[in-house]
Amino acid sequence: MDSSRKILRHYWGYENFREGQESIIDDVINGHDVLALLPTGGGKSICYQIPGIAREGVTIVISPLIALMQDQVNILQQKNLKANAIISGMSYKQIDIILDNARFGGIKFLYASPERIQSSLFIERFKRMPVALIVVDEAHCISEWGHDFRPTYKKIKNLRDYHPNVPVIAVTATANKIVQNEIIQQLGLRNPLVYSTNFERKNLSYCAYNVENKIKAILEYCRTQCDKIGIIYCQTRKSVKFLTRLFLEKGFNPGIYHGGMTKEDRDENLKNWIAENKKLIIATNAFGMGIDKPNVGFVLHYEFPNSIEAYFQEAGRAGRNGSSAESIVYWEENDLILLKDRLEKQFPDEEIIKKCYVSLCNFLNIAIGSGINESYAFDFNKFHDQYKLDINDTYQTLKILELDSKIVFSEGINHSTKMKFAVSNNTLYNFQVNHPKLNSLINYISRSYPGVFDYFFEINEKQMATHLKTSSSEVIAQLQILERYGIIDVTWKSELPTITFLQERPPDQYFSISRESYSYRKQRAFEKLEAALNYLTTINCRSNYLINYLDQNGTDCGTCDNCKRNNSKQAKSKPIDIIRGNLTEPLTFEELMAHLQLGSDELKKYLNVLFLEKQIEIIDNKIHLKNNNSKN
Repeated sequence: MDSSRKILRHYWGYENFREGQESIIDDVINGHDVLALLPTGGGKSICYQIPGIAREGVTIVISPLIALMQDQVNILQQKNLKANAIISGMSYKQIDIILDNARFGGIKFLYASPERIQSSLFIERFKRMPVALIVVDEAHCISEWGHDFRPTYKKIKNLRDYHPNVPVIAVTATANKIVQNEIIQQLGLRNPLVYSTNFERKNLSYCAYNVENKIKAILEYCRTQCDKIGIIYCQTRKSVKFLTRLFLEKGFNPGIYHGGMTKEDRDENLKNWIAENKKLIIATNAFGMGIDKPNVGFVLHYEFPNSIEAYFQEAGRAGRNGSSAESIVYWEENDLILLKDRLEKQFPDEEIIKKCYVSLCNFLNIAIGSGINESYAFDFNKFHDQYKLDINDTYQTLKILELDSKIVFSEGINHSTKMKFAVSNNTLYNFQVNHPKLNSLINYISRSYPGVFDYFFEINEKQMATHLKTSSSEVIAQLQILERYGIIDVTWKSELPTITFLQERPPDQYFSISRESYSYRKQRAFEKLEAALNYLTTINCRSNYLINYLDQNGTDCGTCDNCKRNNSKQAKSKPIDIIRGNLTEPLTFEELMAHLQLGSDELKKYLNVLFLEKQIEIIDNKIHLKNNNSKN
């Protein structure tokens, strides 16, 4: 369709779509429901952003990943497209203003989590919005068989009750047939067009090596590949820090990336890696969302993920430019035990979950019957010191409470200070007359942030201080005065995790966790772990194993460690099989040599193997094949 190509050229600067994109985009523009399975790096976001631009109204994008939502909003805003996101940590007033903007045409793309779209505030505004398109990102989360099941995804289809004629596009990188069918059913997609690209990556070789010392193996590999761009994935921040220190000791200079870092530090490390100032980066799975660097030469795994889907996405960040690349896992025998232990720790006993929840509510001073839609900064260390609960149990409880739609837990997201004027121009002027010491700050805000009377803006206290030739602490003190007088509405920056309660606190005796969020999820998690362990220990083609797991048919790749080993064995055994095939009747050495066209020394070598294995015998100067490979 000509319009989709014009949009692509205007906003993205490309002349042509990637394989499969154009058909998906045109079908969505024309109002069809679509399920699109596109591999990591396959350009999923364009498949709904271009239809969102082409269609009249606001596009609602539902995603579970706050960091990805923020990245996408920033990218769209840089293209001069009106975009915003409703994330945890926002005040009621901030959300109210964003939803009003979406209702009255001030927003073209509105990102929200599946939990946020359940609120009565969102629903009431959504009913009156001119909606162009509903997008369900990471759609596999709707399935109990998916690798990141979230029960709240099942409520997304309720949005269609209010806008039944609006098309829905569901996108995901990995989903087998069971998950695909559940996505279609749970979202209520109507006669959806299903697009599934071939997941086979001919240029990417998958290897998994059982070694005695995986750290030594990883270091040796990285030394031989120092001219290539690489990623080493770990499963925990602790492992990332440990491995980074070790690499620094050994003379490497890797980047580092995990959710516990400040946004500035993460951005700086990413920038250096993208610019190839640092060719290697050591990271958790927080690294990779929305990052499309085509020339990654290798992806290593220091620790293996709990599912094939997670591994497939992480491994798939290598070789996107079509050049040869490697995804390698080095594992020790003890890792198989640790994988199971690590997964078991993700599911604390239900009594522990209840104790953590009650303690959390008490810590945050939430009374029974209150707390709904309220957000709190959460200090893990203070909570631990006060209640002496295991940190891992607390963390996993928060994740389970989130899956059960009781809270939204945003870890490692650094919230900048956001503010808007809460009074009219006249009121602000009268305030300035009576508080002249605040004039410089007020005037700076008014000039620097057009629209600050209507919208919340992120502010940088340090930059303000530099401009006003004062200190950051003085800027903050003046902003606090403005807040106390009700002149501004402000949400202060925080590097602490944020917890938003989606339900009121029940009486303690009525607290419970749904089976979907706990028992079923635990069962599915261990089934997926079993498939992951089988990948590590299989003797067959690894690429084929991955493709078959995703319900596609593949062929042996010939490049993974198993294919190379199996081909090597076959090459060694082939001459011996040919010799056995030619000994249907006894032959002299010279007759057999003529049949096979082998040299004398080479034939003697193979005959010696057969003789030692008691498969042949020599009678009357002729070589005989023993019957049934005699076993005496």
